[in-house]
Amino acid sequence: MILSSDLEMRHPLWERADNELCSSNELGIFNRLVDVYVLACAIGIKEDKVILDSDIDNPLTTPKTIGRNTHRENTDIRDLLDFMLQNALLHSKNINLDEDERLKLAFNPDYTNKKIRAVELLNGFANYGITQIFNHMASHSALVAEAELYEYFESLSNAPYDKLLETITLEDLKN
Repeated sequence: MILSSDLEMRHPLWERADNELCSSNELGIFNRLVDVYVLACAIGIKEDKVILDSDIDNPLTTPKTIGRNTHRENTDIRDLLDFMLQNALLHSKNINLDEDERLKLAFNPDYTNKKIRAVELLNGFANYGITQIFNHMASHSALVAEAELYEYFESLSNAPYDKLLETITLEDLKN
């Protein structure tokens, strides 16, 4: 399974992300909406949480779109999204498939399953991620908003590390 279609995002926060996060007239933290999408996907996959389009109140009537040429022709973006798709297919508890089916979907680009579409799967994770980005970013100043996002990203990466440090004692280090 590969991601080969346009990304159509219906969550209203995608409109806000494009207008605020990607616009030089506003915060302008990101150059392209696809960069925000990749980041939002990573957050959703890491937390293994999704917001499906069917669960969105007041979805966009005209979705924000990232064309397939944007994410397939830019090898850096394509490789990231393919890796995230594989990761989600293999590990997510939000997917009700057996191990063999997960492996086929993750590693056979020609294999498809009518129950699951790559774009819908990634969009669910990205929808969760974009809500978290805006939940942790309160400022309308680019420098402060960027600091808020860094603090949030640091909390995502340090949470397991801090728990691990709490369990290590000096006695453990001597042995």
